[in-house]
Amino acid sequence: MTMATTPVGTVEAPAYDDLVARGHGLVDLIADRAARCEAEFRVPDETVEEFRDTGLHKTLLPGAYGGYEMGFSATLETSVAIGHVCASSAWVCGLYMVHTWLGALFPKQAQDELWGEDPGAFISGSYAPIGKARVVDGGYRLSGRFPFSSGSPGAAWNLCGAMLPIGPEGKPVPAFTLVPKADYTIDWESWRPVGLAGTGSFDVIVDDVFVPDHRALRFSDAVGSTAPGAEANQNPLYRISLLTGVPFALAMPALGAAAGSLDRFIEDNRMRDTHGAVVLGGKKVAEFQTIQKRVGEAAARIHACRLVAHNAVETMEAEVRRDGASSMETRLANRRAQSFVASEAKSAVDLIFDAAGGRYLQIGHPLQRAWRDVAAINHHISLNFDAVMSMYGQFVFDLPLEGQY
Repeated sequence: MTMATTPVGTVEAPAYDDLVARGHGLVDLIADRAARCEAEFRVPDETVEEFRDTGLHKTLLPGAYGGYEMGFSATLETSVAIGHVCASSAWVCGLYMVHTWLGALFPKQAQDELWGEDPGAFISGSYAPIGKARVVDGGYRLSGRFPFSSGSPGAAWNLCGAMLPIGPEGKPVPAFTLVPKADYTIDWESWRPVGLAGTGSFDVIVDDVFVPDHRALRFSDAVGSTAPGAEANQNPLYRISLLTGVPFALAMPALGAAAGSLDRFIEDNRMRDTHGAVVLGGKKVAEFQTIQKRVGEAAARIHACRLVAHNAVETMEAEVRRDGASSMETRLANRRAQSFVASEAKSAVDLIFDAAGGRYLQIGHPLQRAWRDVAAINHHISLNFDAVMSMYGQFVFDLPLEGQY
């Protein structure tokens, strides 16, 4: 559940169960704001501050900045716990956690700028390398509109994917660039979705901003276990391949929302009678065998996903402790696990929602919101079931890989 190497800093990491309990401690507060979170298209400032106060954002933060340097398991449990009541809040909090890990892959100078004065600084991001960059003395001039920057309202920095003209013969290569909030604007009208509305995934606009060399990280280094930050941070945690771990922050809120929907459905229908049906009116909903079957199947899918996710992160952490890098086999297996979790969570929610009555269709009902949120999660390109499973099939058949790995 934790990486083996002791952090360099002076902060003693809490026990794993203690850390997980902090996420559970936020659930009631976040539940009270869930409808507001969706209506305002962003996680409320109070939630961001309460999340920071828990210290959960330090889970993957380097010890040099007061972090715990623990593994990904606590991030999984935090996302599931918060996702029970608000998938949007779970999405943003999970990304704040894993983006701290991603920030630690950048050169040490960039890490000092990120957390030297404020270890609680959060990072939002837009991964697609669509930014335009040109080489200047000491770095680049960056411009672009960067969509889907989840958590951007509460973040101090944004990861902006860009093509940098630094490859052989000036051929562009994809990279992350780090841009401070003072150097970009947020298009507050750019995020009006049907699901995950509260994630604040607004477009971030950068207009001819200087990005120094040390604030650029090639995708190839992030996925290849060769990031410069791994030299400064000796914990093998920082040699995990990017997509082997990060997309769990996208998948686990779906699992949390599915688990929360199941709990709510059971509680709502434990004693409820049917209404309106001439033949079946007045019968206990819980006594219908079809309802019992759906509950059992949804519960099994949710339980299986939890086991799959934890097994995947424990395997990737054990491997990088042993070998110092993520193997292609583990990278593809974890991509498979991430997509599987999101897809099975959707199946579980559909089982419950399709058996629910008309009152669940009301705008603002928690189960109806969870149904939309989980559907939205499955629209994320990193979790696309057909694409990811096809890519895994390509791997096992020794065919060229097409996709994100």
